[in-house]
Order: sequence, then structure tokens, then C-alpha cells
Amino acid sequence: MDKTSTRQLPLMVIIVLGIMTTFGPLTIDMYVPSLPSVQSDFSTTASQAQLSLSFALIGLAIGQFIFGPLSDAFGRKKIALIIIAIYVLTSFTAIFTSSMSLLLILRLIQGLTGGGAIVIAKASIGDKHNGKSLAKGLASLLVVNGIITIIAPLLGGYALSIANWKAIFLILTIVSLVIFLFALWKMEETHTRDLSKLNFGAIFKDFGYLLKKPTFIIPMLLQGLTYVMLFSFSSAAPFITQKIYDMSAQQFSVLFAVNGIGLIIMSQLTAKLVEYVNRYVLLICLTLIQISGVILIIFTLTLHLPIWVLVIAFFLNVCPVTGIGPLSFALAMESRTGGSGNASSLLGLFQFILGGIMSPLIGIKGEFNTTPYLVILIITTILIILLEISLKVMNKNNLVR
Repeated sequence: MDKTSTRQLPLMVIIVLGIMTTFGPLTIDMYVPSLPSVQSDFSTTASQAQLSLSFALIGLAIGQFIFGPLSDAFGRKKIALIIIAIYVLTSFTAIFTSSMSLLLILRLIQGLTGGGAIVIAKASIGDKHNGKSLAKGLASLLVVNGIITIIAPLLGGYALSIANWKAIFLILTIVSLVIFLFALWKMEETHTRDLSKLNFGAIFKDFGYLLKKPTFIIPMLLQGLTYVMLFSFSSAAPFITQKIYDMSAQQFSVLFAVNGIGLIIMSQLTAKLVEYVNRYVLLICLTLIQISGVILIIFTLTLHLPIWVLVIAFFLNVCPVTGIGPLSFALAMESRTGGSGNASSLLGLFQFILGGIMSPLIGIKGEFNTTPYLVILIITTILIILLEISLKVMNKNNLVR
């Protein structure tokens, strides 16, 4: 395991790393309100439109898998600057596309480079912190991430109100260019260049070792599944609210922003509570909130209850993600054996791959049928409960700290 420094990263560096993690909400959340518009513009199905979300999520997964180890070998900052520059060029190219196939390719590249920026930011924190300190450091990143999570869909909704979905990519071009300049100016190099770590055989050996450890794989699965709640919401909510409940894209963006506020509150509340409450107790409490949201979503969509009930249901279901996610990430990272980039990339890979798989499945029966979404929520809830029971057993047997 990498040695962990007690030196705190400067506030400005934390802000820059936090901004880098916003490639998730920028790539996903800003784009989400436009899904019905993309479907209409390309005269395609809801499931095919959701593929543009799915490709970005898969890219975010694979990007973390690739660029985490590369940043272990070449250093965090150099790799970050290269991939952010590629993101800028890709976003600019997407403005001019009129082909769904090309859009999917560009979304994949956006995901790859955005995922790389995310894993490098997290690995940079992992270079300096461990245990509870790591959970708090990640929660600090999520403050900036949460702010962008609020702003991104509002920008997307506003762009759709005055133009079409291509305006979103113009905004992404400008924002990613600003992020590049911030990273160039203020990002610190937290990892020494070490080309010996570019031994992919050793990397896969480390991955294999981690995947054999219940103390790593169970938190990894837990983190991935709680993010399924968030990504399935991102994929299903635009069609549920705009097609079934007749909301406008701008109104939906406000709903998305409200959930962003909840994500910030939950991340910071978790960061405070982890100092006083056992992490496993916290996980159980957050999961109970998430389950209550699932139950309310099921009743709301089955009985077609008013939109305000659905807003509350989505809020309860989505907000615990930024509590469960960092807690699970920190538990898993404590089991890492190689560079923090390896473990972080593996965690990110699984998290976004799950989201990428689920996105097109949600719309498989059309934009007016919510059954696939409800089935995914129910199965995910059951699996999360089983994983937390396993964690509790391991904790009782002193297998995890």
C-alpha cells in the first residue's frame, strides 16, 4: 500500500480536484434533460437515445480503468492535462454532428477522458489520506461535485429552452477548457513518476488479488449498486417526468438540481457523522433511507400519485448515494495492495459499467413503461441489503477495520 502523508492538501488543490470529479455530472447530468429531445431529433426509440447516456457511462468506467494505472506510472498531473484537452476537442466536435453513430462515439470518448480525470482526482486524495481521513477527503471533493451537480442540469435545461441539445456541447467545450486551465495552474503532482508501475501484468495481478478479497469486493459491489440508483434515476427520470407527468425539460432540470442539493447535504452530513458513528451503522441508516425512496417510487408510479410525491421519492432514493458511496470506497481502498490508482480505477470501472448496462434496459419497453425501472430498483435494493449483512458479519469477525 502507498504510504499516506499526514500533510493536508491546500484548499485550492482540493477545489481543483473537486472540479475534476465534476466530469461525471458534466458529462451525464447536463446531458440528461436532453434525452427526449435527442430521441425526437434522431427519430429513434427511448432505449436507443439512452444508449448515448450508456456509452458515456461505459466510457467513464473504462477511462478510470485505463488512466488510473497510467497516472501511477507517469504522474497524476501530466495525464490529467492530456485527457482534459481531448475532452475539450471531443465536446467541440459534437456540436457539429448530425449522426447518431458519431454522437455515440463522441460520447464514449467524453466518458473515457472524463473518467480518467475523475480517477486521477480520487487517486490524488488517496495518495495523501487513508481510512476516515480518506472518507472525509472524498466528501470534500463531493462538495464541489455536488455544486456542479446542481448547476449542470440547470444549464442543460436552460440551453434546451433557447436552443437544441447541441448547445449543451458548446457549454461543455467552454467549461472543460476552464477546467483544463485550472488544472494547469493549480493542480499539484501528488505521485512520483514511476514507469515500473506501467507493468500491466502486475496491474492485472493486483486487480486479481483485490477481487479475491471479500474486504475489497463487497464494498466495491456496494458502491457500484448504490450508484445504480443514481444512474437509473438519470436514465428513467427524464422520460417519466417529461412523457408521463408532462414536465418541461427546464422543469426537470430544476428537479435534478434539487436532488443535487440533497447529494451535497448527504455527503457533508456523512463526513461529519463518520467521526462519531460507526461506519457500518451509518451504512445501514443510509440504506434504510434509500429503501424508503424505492418503496415510495413503486407506489407513486404504480398508482400514478401526484408529481410532488414522486419528487420526494426520487430525493429519498438518490441522496444517500453520496453517503454510501464514499463510505464503501474508503472501506475498499483500505484493502488495496498496489498504487491507489489501481484500486481507485477498479472501483470506478465497476461503478460506471453497472450504470452503463442499466441505462438502455430502463427504456426497453418504451418511454411510457416504467416496469423495467421498477424491476431494477427492486433487485438492486435486495442486493444492497445482502451485501450490508455480509459487511456486518465481517466486521463482527474483525475482518474489516
